[in-house]
Amino acid sequence: MSSTATRNLAKRVDRFMAALITGGGLLIILAVLGILFFIAKEALPLFFPARTQTLAIVNLEPGKGLWADDSAKTVMIPDPAKGVRVHLAQDGRLLDTLTSGPTLPWKLSTSPDSRGHLAVVGADGRLHAGELKWAKPPGAQDPSQWTPEVEWTSGVSLPVAPSELLDVRSLEAGGLMGGKVLRVLARNPTGLIWGEAPAEGTEPLQWKALPAPADALALLSPDGQHAYIGTRDARVQDWALAGEASLSTEQTFTEPVTALGFALGGSSLLVGGEKGSIWAYQQVRDEQDTKALQPFHRFLSLDGPVRGFQHGLRDKRFLAWGPTGAGILHLTSERQLMRITGDRIEGAALSARGDHILLQDGNRVRPFILDAPHPEISWKTLWGRVHYEGYKEADHTWQSTGGGDDFEPKLSLLPLLFGTLKGTFYALLFAVPIAILGALYTSQFATPGLKSRIKPTIEIMAALPSVVLGFLAGLVMAPLFEQAAVHVLVFPLAAVLLGLAILPIWSKFPASWRRIWGEGREALWMIPLLLGALALTYLLAPSIEKAFMGGNYRTWLQEAWGVRYDQRNSLVVGFAMGFAVIPIIFTISEDALSSVPRSLTSASLACGASPWQTAWRVVLPTGSPGIFSAVMVGVGRAIGETMIVLMATGNTPILDWGPFNGMRTLSANIAVEIPEAPHHGTLYRILFLAALLLFILTFSLNTIAELVRQHLRKKYESY
Repeated sequence: MSSTATRNLAKRVDRFMAALITGGGLLIILAVLGILFFIAKEALPLFFPARTQTLAIVNLEPGKGLWADDSAKTVMIPDPAKGVRVHLAQDGRLLDTLTSGPTLPWKLSTSPDSRGHLAVVGADGRLHAGELKWAKPPGAQDPSQWTPEVEWTSGVSLPVAPSELLDVRSLEAGGLMGGKVLRVLARNPTGLIWGEAPAEGTEPLQWKALPAPADALALLSPDGQHAYIGTRDARVQDWALAGEASLSTEQTFTEPVTALGFALGGSSLLVGGEKGSIWAYQQVRDEQDTKALQPFHRFLSLDGPVRGFQHGLRDKRFLAWGPTGAGILHLTSERQLMRITGDRIEGAALSARGDHILLQDGNRVRPFILDAPHPEISWKTLWGRVHYEGYKEADHTWQSTGGGDDFEPKLSLLPLLFGTLKGTFYALLFAVPIAILGALYTSQFATPGLKSRIKPTIEIMAALPSVVLGFLAGLVMAPLFEQAAVHVLVFPLAAVLLGLAILPIWSKFPASWRRIWGEGREALWMIPLLLGALALTYLLAPSIEKAFMGGNYRTWLQEAWGVRYDQRNSLVVGFAMGFAVIPIIFTISEDALSSVPRSLTSASLACGASPWQTAWRVVLPTGSPGIFSAVMVGVGRAIGETMIVLMATGNTPILDWGPFNGMRTLSANIAVEIPEAPHHGTLYRILFLAALLLFILTFSLNTIAELVRQHLRKKYESY
């Protein structure tokens, strides 16, 4: 082959390789951008606003309230004259009329609540509690095969019929006989009354007076043990119903109370006022350990007086309505998901899923569809302090799942971000000094033979799987640390003191001996020094613990500092994660320090500087750009670490820098929660948001690191 042909072939190969390398680089960039795009696409729907769709108005004969089934395809209307009418929600067509149960016509009736519970007094004067539901034949999954029905109790005799039936609860009687009892709240011309009787028996219900304002609103608690009262003079009261009614606690409201209700679960009392104010209250115990009503959520007001509430059965959203408008609100996030204005609204219903709303205006029913898949998410719930049910004050909390359907998700990302930074801090606190000083010694002082052994050994450490380090940290190191925590803290001090004690002795050795065993081989002396420090630690630590900590460091920490020692804590994580980070920082730092031109070190030594002065004042500053890059790479490795944190800590999402407790990081949280996250559910998207946050965090750190590295490079001019 001629020389011209050879050159042409070489050029073609060069162009091909250049195109291949360029294409590979572009593919990597596109792959990273594609991953970022996918993560952002899955997380951003969390912040999309709720959407509302208005459906065609339906003409329905009014009754005593209305109730929509789970799919909102049918509407059940209790009609005191006819029974329970079942209508098709789409066009109002009558499907069925359920007449079984209490004798028609009913004298009194309550409106059905969110679960379809209602109570009526039949023509025979007996009180019945009922539940609207759909009967499902065995194995029938098609809703078209279901039939509507009302499940009624047998009826309780009322010697004196009240003028208004306010609320009824069906409760477990308890005791040896068991069974159910009905607890009833009503009104007669003289004021509020209450009573109870067996639901399936002949014993009549005996009324007792409730000494509250006669015109007050009243509502039974879900367990029937309390009556909540809202008065026209702007008071909210809690009455205990045990034997005789007694006032437990009272709170002042902002305006006359016009509506009472509950959020899902019955722990939060919803209070509406004459001017449209809406608040949520909960029962807590104050400093004297007595129950008190605590206002803990305030919502956007309606334009007019609030007339009623109804909650959904899937999350903490609820419907508040009045004569001039209605709104869908969320308890936890305090968001207003939907706002409807209108005239003469007389009743309202919210479907079990919380996505269908029915507003009644005389014979007309206005249906709406609400698309709000993530109502519990807001900037405040992610990053701010939120006052959750059962908490005395607002806090940053992560708890994604609970034991019941009425659980209130707590999805604050701040404890996870804090845990990520905390774990990184303790890992770098352990790894950075060892790695950088080790790299400085290896590059500037170690003999070639010793260097050829130290560097490969440390680089091999990078091949250790993080799951192995996490396993050793959780099952080996953590118990050892717990047994010998004082020894661990005393050991560094013992090593330093022993080293300072040996230094004067070193100068007494002959110069020839020190040249052979000293210069470049100082690291070998660390072995007997550390062994001696270990022996000294085992001699001193028990005495120190007995003299200064009362013989038990865990009790001393709890009593003196209020700190509880967790076996899997930040020190264990820092120690284990440090082993994963040290090889990275050491290798890059050693390469940077070894690349410092020999002319600089020779000039420093020629001017009379000692080797350590040269290393500290010349080599270290000159290699600082590479060292800074090494540390930033180590930071990125620590931030993204998953298995060590997952296995070596208790995975507790807390905001505490203390070294004796654990943390939960963003990456570990993703690993723990993703198997339980429903596809495209709120938790699923929150985990993608956490991944996006990790991506942004590492990208920002790398960008800052590059800017600082370029600045240091220009400053020292050797790179």
